[in-house]
Amino acid sequence: MNKLLSLSLAGAALAAVCLLAWNLPAAAADEPKRTTAKNGAALTLSPKSLYVDSALPADDPANYRFRTVHAAAAAAVDGTEAEPMVIYIEPDVYPMNGTLTDRGLYIDKDWVSLVGLSADARDVVLADNRGHTIGAQSPSGSSPAETLFVTGTGFHAENLTIGNYCNVDLVYPKDPSKNQAKRSSTITQAYAIGAGNKDKVLDKFTFKNVRLISMLDTLALGEVQRAYFQDSYVQGTDDYMGGGLIHVMKNTTLHSYTNKPIYAAGKHGMAFIDSRWEIEFADPGDLTLAKNASTLYLINNAFTDLNGNLRSIQWAPYPAGHIRSYAYRTTLNGKPYRILPEENGTELTEDQLPAYTVYNLLKGEDGWNPAGENTGSAGGAGGSFPANITMPESSTIRTGEKGAELSAAIFPSAAPQHLTWSLDSDLALLSAKQGSKVTVEGKNTGEEPVQVTVTAAAYNGIFNRTKVTVYPSYVDPPSFTEPPKLSLGSDGFAEVSYQLDLSYPGGTREDQSQITWYRVDDAQGSNPVEAAVTRDNRPSHTYTPTSGDVGRYLMAAVTPKHARSLGGETLRAVSSRAITLEDLPGTGAAKYGFTTSFEQFPSAWQPELLPGTWTVDTHDPADQQTKWTPGAAGKAPWAYAEGINGAAGGKGLITAERGARLLYTQNRPFGDMSVRLEANPEKTAGQGFGSPNGQYLEVYIMYDTASRSGYALRIERTTKYGIATDYTLYEYVNGAGRPISDPVSTTAFNPGAVIEVWTEGNMLYAKASSSSVQSSDQVKAGLPNEVSLSAPIGGNAYGGLGIQHTGTVSAGNRTQLKRLSVTYKDAAGTESPAGESMSGARTYTVKQGDTLSSIAEGQLGGARDWVKLYEWNRHLIHDPDLIYIGQELLIRE
Repeated sequence: MNKLLSLSLAGAALAAVCLLAWNLPAAAADEPKRTTAKNGAALTLSPKSLYVDSALPADDPANYRFRTVHAAAAAAVDGTEAEPMVIYIEPDVYPMNGTLTDRGLYIDKDWVSLVGLSADARDVVLADNRGHTIGAQSPSGSSPAETLFVTGTGFHAENLTIGNYCNVDLVYPKDPSKNQAKRSSTITQAYAIGAGNKDKVLDKFTFKNVRLISMLDTLALGEVQRAYFQDSYVQGTDDYMGGGLIHVMKNTTLHSYTNKPIYAAGKHGMAFIDSRWEIEFADPGDLTLAKNASTLYLINNAFTDLNGNLRSIQWAPYPAGHIRSYAYRTTLNGKPYRILPEENGTELTEDQLPAYTVYNLLKGEDGWNPAGENTGSAGGAGGSFPANITMPESSTIRTGEKGAELSAAIFPSAAPQHLTWSLDSDLALLSAKQGSKVTVEGKNTGEEPVQVTVTAAAYNGIFNRTKVTVYPSYVDPPSFTEPPKLSLGSDGFAEVSYQLDLSYPGGTREDQSQITWYRVDDAQGSNPVEAAVTRDNRPSHTYTPTSGDVGRYLMAAVTPKHARSLGGETLRAVSSRAITLEDLPGTGAAKYGFTTSFEQFPSAWQPELLPGTWTVDTHDPADQQTKWTPGAAGKAPWAYAEGINGAAGGKGLITAERGARLLYTQNRPFGDMSVRLEANPEKTAGQGFGSPNGQYLEVYIMYDTASRSGYALRIERTTKYGIATDYTLYEYVNGAGRPISDPVSTTAFNPGAVIEVWTEGNMLYAKASSSSVQSSDQVKAGLPNEVSLSAPIGGNAYGGLGIQHTGTVSAGNRTQLKRLSVTYKDAAGTESPAGESMSGARTYTVKQGDTLSSIAEGQLGGARDWVKLYEWNRHLIHDPDLIYIGQELLIRE
């Protein structure tokens, strides 16, 4: 039996405890009871002072004595800040008994204090061992995995341990027989403590001599406005701290196993005073204190590199210019250290230190002083010292137009709100030098935008900055001296040429025209379908036709523009004829292959299934384990952009909405085909996706987009590993998938991933690898960095393909597609969907005005043979009255 669950109190017994507590006579309930704790402490028990000892033979609510923390919590009443509700707890390991769908212990009263009756916090342990999808789950996707959950304000814990031992061994020195091995080596979100209440504000949480134990997401206190930790210990991997308005830790030890301990600090930051950081990296790396750029205050902090793997300490992986942090006397391994990048931090002086006391940071409007500091000298003229200045994010202005209003505020709000503004350039102008707001106007008379720095400073020298990009004024867009002309080259490219007047007194401006390519029905440009776009002001002068263009004309729409203009009047050019198969390079099925880097890819919402065209939409597959809403219709599911972490350093097509999907429809039968995809997941530990709850990437091959039938390679994060994904081959029939290979766990879905899926006759193959170097944990686990899979298949003649992403798309969880290549082989000699030989078959390309009857009459000798034609091609024709120009139909000899 699980040791953490073995001491659970029966539901009936708990109900009896509640009834006894609620039905006590008034006189008895108010009468204090005196007892002596095992450590000799004299306790006076009352309705607001309860006692817990697991060695008691039974609960004794009349005397305020209970065997479990649960029973005492059930008997608790609301306390007040002046008279809190106190629950004293004797040493032992107390299981919280959380279930798959709910936390084990709730503290639902205000101003409750849990106080361990030992000076050693390791002696009193509140324990559970449930993590996200490993012992805890929820249809919403966020599992109730907290060991302890608080819904009341003013919570206090002292002299105890709150631990989630899902991924950490429970070690109990006082009685080693109560040690317990961790539940799983797969690190998942396993909160030690969480808090939240939609009906009230939670504030003033305090922890004194408390050990908070877990790995990922140890503290889930983002809903707590102010929190104070003193003489405590917190450990974790990523995201084990953060949130609220401001949290302060003093004389506390932070033990970091990986490089992003703080998810994000609160609105006013997070402070660490006289604290110690123990860095225990398994591999060389940089410690980036906050995953998301945050204001941090580090006063007298000592960092120790336990394993010799710490390369540097940085404020954040992607610092923000308007967010500033502050440090005083930071050391690394006993030597002075400046946290990087230095331009995002301020090294404080002795004179500025009074701003960074517990009282100054936490006092708020009610004078809260959890550390009991001397307040006699705290504050300048307004009663507080400026500790930080909040500034707006970077902004842009254009010369000759309305400027940007910048607002700044000093924290704490009780400090004197006297700000002095300055500017580092004469290419912009400030409306004032003093005050909480200024307007910045542009004075840039050049050709290129410039970036200026605006600084706001408080009287004690504390300052912050923001960047403003100043564009020159607009001038008229360039005019055409020669209108656009579209030509089809013999090299397989289409090109649009034109001439613009880009001259100005200082020289010639760069052409930044927006060119959009369309496939259209005729020379008049009817029914345009977007085929390629311009990005990053680099005009797309050429376009490579694909099979989707066969039978249709091409149109290029050119909107003239340069760096100092808006777009001018759009002119369009249409090809002189429709595209034919002869315009495409290669022979036979090879003409249908293509390669894209996605730079010109139209990523706008496009839900239609059209031959040779990408469908761009969102989809929530039926096999999802949690409930989520796919991106709304009309919103672009993908974006051509640079990501972060593993997808930093270059642009690609990146997931922008949940359920992002790409489908490519083909309109003729094929034999073997191959798909090669290069991708960069933003996750860098090999897990690929945000959570192991049905989040995956699928690559479809030999796929009919209408019936959603074919084959796929699935790459999925599971509970088996937090440092790897599972690769599995799938077959789909009418949208329902089933695995056709055993899953293989691998680290191949890491930045620099290369994924290949192909068919050879009646076999489906896949292989994948990553250019990322494996971590020591991945090597220790024996995980391969390459994977090869194969499975027999029945075969089909479908030529469609696709990509489905079901993962979350917050920054850090996305996937970026860098390059996609598709090749085809002819269908002759392969098997049709019915299993009949296709040897000797030929194809016919649909022309304008064709019907199945007219094709049958011309190719088979009789209009009534359209039925045969339909049967041979029913996997491509879903409506006998709907065939497409350029569609290739199979004809049997």
